[in-house]
Amino acid sequence: MQLKDYKYYQKTSEGGCTSQIKDFINLYIEILKKVKKESASELDGVKINIKRSYPEEVYLTLVDEKNQPIRLTLTEKSTEYIIPIFTDVCEYDEGSEKLSKLFLDEFKQTVITPYDIKKLGEDDENFKGIVINPHSQNFRMNTEGKI
Repeated sequence: MQLKDYKYYQKTSEGGCTSQIKDFINLYIEILKKVKKESASELDGVKINIKRSYPEEVYLTLVDEKNQPIRLTLTEKSTEYIIPIFTDVCEYDEGSEKLSKLFLDEFKQTVITPYDIKKLGEDDENFKGIVINPHSQNFRMNTEGKI
């Protein structure tokens, strides 16, 4: 979601459920269902739009008492992890409820930017990327925003 939309939502509790990247990911998923290969040229334009939209939006995530994003490990024995992020308030409300059931700790909502995600990747070699709207779209990107 755009930062201005999030600020408006915070003031009015209205809106907050729009995201250009979410729309592009939905389009990507629909095309992928038809072409069945992620390398298909039909996806090239959508991938470009996802990459362009990613740095222009802010995202919501869950953080623990240390103000660290919750982590989803890649395998049971791995120390490598990804963090879930949400494209808008509606996605956050639905997804955070489901994720919170997996953990015993208390979490709170925070805004995270693509810069924050990139910095986290630079500071922690175990951080491998993000999963966008894990409960609905489950779309993964690396720390640089690459598909």
